[in-house]
Amino acid sequence: MTKSMQETNNGSFRLSTVHSQDGTRIGYRSVGHGPALIVVPGVLTTSEQFTTFARSLSDSLTVHILDRRGRGESGPQGPEYSMIKECEDIRAVQDATGATYIFGHSYGGLATLEAALTNLSFARIALYEPGVLIHSVPTDWNWIADYEQDLSRQDLRGAFATYVQGAGQSLLTRVPRWLARLILCLTVRGERWSLIARLLHENLNEQRELRRLASKYRQYEAIDADVLLMAGGKSPEFVHQMIHELNHTIQRSQAMTLPKLNHLSPENGHKPIQVAELVRAFFLENGQLN
Repeated sequence: MTKSMQETNNGSFRLSTVHSQDGTRIGYRSVGHGPALIVVPGVLTTSEQFTTFARSLSDSLTVHILDRRGRGESGPQGPEYSMIKECEDIRAVQDATGATYIFGHSYGGLATLEAALTNLSFARIALYEPGVLIHSVPTDWNWIADYEQDLSRQDLRGAFATYVQGAGQSLLTRVPRWLARLILCLTVRGERWSLIARLLHENLNEQRELRRLASKYRQYEAIDADVLLMAGGKSPEFVHQMIHELNHTIQRSQAMTLPKLNHLSPENGHKPIQVAELVRAFFLENGQLN
């Protein structure tokens, strides 16, 4: 694997790049000292949304937050984008950092599980509401065509509303689309909206991969690592069903529900420190959680 490293300083974080198997530049930011941990963010986010989470762990772990391809310091997804590329990117960062611990959130959790199938050097894996779909019916995905049409018309606000309702992670699934769009316009603004708007096209490709991998979770039985599965108590019931099924599928796993948290809790502006405390205990206290 061809690798190229560059480092600059950005406050307490070190910005680095490594080249993945296909030559794509993959950026990541690092902080802390101790055993190395890779953090893999979800959709519509970059490494910047996980800085509070990383700092909370930095006194006992060296945290490397990945910019998945198509965002942040990393190169584009490319015309041959697939989950295979995501796994190669994770491997490239692991080779550069020597990490044997990994944390994945949402789609980043799905990428983490996929990477773990072929990468046996991860000793421990922590996942917060990984983007794994246990049951899927073809009609469940009709919204992707609407999402693609919104993007082709440059209707970014419409595309975002379509995604939020289609993904089913929000109470906005229960309201008319026009109202969901209005609520999102009022509540998602400024820098947060600017970031989301830049990543909507990348998100389309990632949702297609999510659809392709739906209902294939039984393959994770082959994962040979200690795995912590976490979910927020305020998340939809299908998330808790998914965690339950994964816990019965993965051989060495444990599951936890965090009552006051939701899907976005690991990100800045939510409650990342509460998630970080459990992650620290899992990685550094022999996996024994209270």
